[in-house]
Amino acid sequence: MSSSSTVLITGANRVYLANPNTTVIATVRDPLSAGSLHSLFKASGSRLVIIKLDVASTESIESGVVSLSSEHGINSLDVVIANAGIAGMTPKLAEAAISEIQDYINVNGYGQLELYKTVVPLLRKSESKAKFVYISSAGGSLTNMSNVVPLAAYGASKALGNFFMKWLSLETDDVLIWAQHPGMVATEMAKVGFEALKQQGIDMTAHIISVEQSTHGIKKVIDNATLENAQGKFLGPDGAELAW
Repeated sequence: MSSSSTVLITGANRVYLANPNTTVIATVRDPLSAGSLHSLFKASGSRLVIIKLDVASTESIESGVVSLSSEHGINSLDVVIANAGIAGMTPKLAEAAISEIQDYINVNGYGQLELYKTVVPLLRKSESKAKFVYISSAGGSLTNMSNVVPLAAYGASKALGNFFMKWLSLETDDVLIWAQHPGMVATEMAKVGFEALKQQGIDMTAHIISVEQSTHGIKKVIDNATLENAQGKFLGPDGAELAW
């Protein structure tokens, strides 16, 4: 990235604010409930911009991105991290309502494509090699599919998002685009999955990482990303390539 950079993160985290001379755009569905973000540590020359943006709504995506220029004077982006999404368990895919599956697809699939389409003109104005990073999941891997943890609808939506990123990467080489697995992060939902695996005799304790470890790992991957090691790939938090 250039000496100063602008990063848009749907579902923001604090890592980039700790970088000097960085503008971090945090997107939230309800800015009034995002007061805690203002208390995050900011390095010298860095600032936080909060905008309203819901990836489940094309209109919200478009109005949020328009506000960057009209309200905040931001006309280019260096990095977009598509982190916002929905997750949950689907006990039996054959018994799941199509409307439930559609909710996952709308947010984790279509919403990410709409976000890319809307921000790519700003990414192309970056003075450095711009990057669009889709936060995916190993649950979207077809090669490593398992029904031990019931993630069918979620996994299908992430697989769709992965496909979109791979295809978009074939259409352009002026923006780096890839799918990024955050690792086995110790979130509340993940803990349910880890327990389900443990009951099947699979103990993942040694592979579980904290949110901080995940975000710092992803940032390192992003900082070191090139056409050769990232474009059109599915990467883990250590930068290793994963199977689609």
